[in-house]
Amino acid sequence: MTRPETNATAAAAYYDEADVATFYQLCWGGSDIHIGRYDTGEETMAEASLAMTRYLLHLAGLQEGDRVLDIACGYGGTLRELAKLGCHATGIDISQVCVDEARRARTEAGLADKISVEVGEFHSIRSASETWDACVCQESIIHSTDRPTVFAEVYRVLQPGGVFAFSDILTAKGAELALVDAAFERLGVRGGATLCHYQKMAEEAGFEIEHVEERPGDIKTHYNKLSEQLADPPAELDPKAAVRIAKSIDKWQAALLGGHITWACFIVRKPE
Repeated sequence: MTRPETNATAAAAYYDEADVATFYQLCWGGSDIHIGRYDTGEETMAEASLAMTRYLLHLAGLQEGDRVLDIACGYGGTLRELAKLGCHATGIDISQVCVDEARRARTEAGLADKISVEVGEFHSIRSASETWDACVCQESIIHSTDRPTVFAEVYRVLQPGGVFAFSDILTAKGAELALVDAAFERLGVRGGATLCHYQKMAEEAGFEIEHVEERPGDIKTHYNKLSEQLADPPAELDPKAAVRIAKSIDKWQAALLGGHITWACFIVRKPE
């Protein structure tokens, strides 16, 4: 039986593109590539992104000494927070650019001996079964066109009782898919996967759902801030690339304004 296409190659090409990397490093906050948690709306994207990471790890109930795998670690901000908590942190990412930056940043933070980072992809995790106490993933499952395999792989590599803490950008219930697809085009994927779909995929993989929290206001605020950044883009970002990305952000804002795109975080657990 042929395995479904996963979009992994396209995702790697997207994050490895020089202009995209510059955009994420200079406009998105530099340490993380995910939506922030905004309690007041006055937070910077970097502050909000860190707050969301800390909140997700708090929900997961991680303890010192836990072996934790970030299955799409990006620039490694979450790995560094895990290391500060005393966890044994390992990250994989499909993008060589992201892995290189995560390695550079861990060294700069004095955490090179506490964090391992490798190129890898979450449809086929290079770990033995029942290896990890926890897995985390922030806004990356959206890139997959074979999401059930992602959930199955995480379930396989978690120890019994292990936790999977993740967040993602989702299609809202009753959304106009044309608007969602226009926004998601930049990522090379299509819309349609709702919060209920994610819950079903997790349960079908064998997980028990402990926490689901939908916060559409956070992603709306985050993209408004991105739009403001691109109105006066950093000099290091190629002007043509800035215009191209700004047009993509406009599509996201149109879908977000109409409530067609949402965001949620989840805590699910592999039974003992």
